[in-house]
Amino acid sequence: MSLENLYIIPHGDELIDLPDKESVTMRNHIAEIAEKDDSEVIVIISPHGMTIKDHMAVINTEHFRAETKLVNKKLDFLCNNERKLTEEIIGKFPEFCLDVRFSTYSGELSEFPLDFGSSIPLYFFRQREIVMIGQPRISDRKKLVDFGKILFQIVRKYPKKVSIILSADQAHTHSERGPYGYSEEAAKYEQILINAIMNNSMDPVLSIDQEIVNRGKPDSFWNMLILKGILEESGMRMKIDYHYVAVYFGMMLAHSVREK
Repeated sequence: MSLENLYIIPHGDELIDLPDKESVTMRNHIAEIAEKDDSEVIVIISPHGMTIKDHMAVINTEHFRAETKLVNKKLDFLCNNERKLTEEIIGKFPEFCLDVRFSTYSGELSEFPLDFGSSIPLYFFRQREIVMIGQPRISDRKKLVDFGKILFQIVRKYPKKVSIILSADQAHTHSERGPYGYSEEAAKYEQILINAIMNNSMDPVLSIDQEIVNRGKPDSFWNMLILKGILEESGMRMKIDYHYVAVYFGMMLAHSVREK
């Protein structure tokens, strides 16, 4: 088959609790693209799932359970693992991708919790099999780009239609009202990313000053390096659907388009 769709989707509670007009607008945009998605499998890479130093955690339980408590709602649903694709990813990059299991290999006890970085984006999509990967915060930028390239090649040859969600909130230091305080690097980081997507070149993200990342405190940076690899290998480009700052952190939605 092929890579059906590629998304950058935020995971703020605001997308479910809807405290303001901006969150409603973002929610509506996500719901619209999710409704059009006809993939059979979703690969989701989240910055809030299992993290292992210097490695990529690929979760290999039979089931996943979302029990995400928000202000106005609780997300409670079950997903099944697309085991064949999960194990193919682990096998193709074994020095980087670790096979993570819990309790038992199969059966009712073989269940891993979905973090909010996974459950909130997945909530908008109809239920289907998933592959769950924990985004690593490693310093080897090239390794993340290489993983993106390998991931695309695996998905391209997979016999089912697959979409990839890069779960990502942007910089977290836009306001003193936030838990991390204010830094002017927050706006710098997001502008670099916006320009990179609009210019169809993620090179500026690859070469970004580490201090901008450290002070801006995005959780998206490592996933954006994976995105660079996917885009380079696939020939796709991204289109930004909506972007805003929710008090202190940025949220961006983008989806893939194919070059004509």
